[in-house]
Amino acid sequence: MNKDEIAIYPGCSLETSSSHYLQSIKTVFGVLQIPFREIADWNCCGATSVKSVDQHLNLMLSHKNLALAEKQGIRELVVPCASCYFRLVGAEYELNNDEKLLEKLNNESDLPYKGQVKVRNILDFFVNVVGLDHISKYVKNPLNGLKVACYYGCLNTRVPIEKAFDTREYPMSMDEIVKALGGEVVDWSYKTDCCGASLFVTVNTIAEKLVGKVLKDAGLRGVDCVAVSCPMCQTNLDTKQDSIRKKYPVEYPLPVAFITQLMGVAFGCSPADLGFKKNFVPLGSIYKTRSLKNS
Repeated sequence: MNKDEIAIYPGCSLETSSSHYLQSIKTVFGVLQIPFREIADWNCCGATSVKSVDQHLNLMLSHKNLALAEKQGIRELVVPCASCYFRLVGAEYELNNDEKLLEKLNNESDLPYKGQVKVRNILDFFVNVVGLDHISKYVKNPLNGLKVACYYGCLNTRVPIEKAFDTREYPMSMDEIVKALGGEVVDWSYKTDCCGASLFVTVNTIAEKLVGKVLKDAGLRGVDCVAVSCPMCQTNLDTKQDSIRKKYPVEYPLPVAFITQLMGVAFGCSPADLGFKKNFVPLGSIYKTRSLKNS
């Protein structure tokens, strides 16, 4: 697959509050020698709010992104954000299975879409396109002794299509990546529980309770960090720990790393290239933990 066929859809979060996610993705793609580009002139996917207000607008937003990708010669659109992925893959499914709907949106748009773009979750891309064997080849500093809780959140696998890329209720794709990096994963019950998403803005008490449960369970299992692939999950679990630990029995601060940050650590990349400074709970402890456990 050449560079003209693979593109990243960054979405709004990766351009702003979760820019360290995009930075680590680009660093890791570089190490893995994956040629890619960003889709040009993309627009917001509408996240969770637009669909509840206007379903037609929701589809039009995704239709434009898919049509732009197709026009730009993109065949694999890699989507790191779980919310963006949920919207885009849902639209891909609807448009590919409803000819009248596709014709209607094409007629309303100056960007006709033929259904030639495959929307891929970034975990799906790493496991099923790049491959675990290829990832393993670039591991310079195995994550030996690092105990990780892989947290998928509620949107990554519960997609509105016939077949998800992973088991909906107990996914393992991120776990398999961590194993390929040499890390240890835990078996736990909260990997697909909701973090509250934007409830931290509207109903803070509910969101804190949801995140408190996730962090408490991870902490009780003695993990060194939580791995995520969703920018909203990372923000909620990482930035609210000080207030949550005062209300809920979370025993110690838990670093919350994007899976690409952990991949970068295993590949020998520098913390600066992985955006470590933008994590609220310092990720430097990951290096320290590994050093202590490997000594």
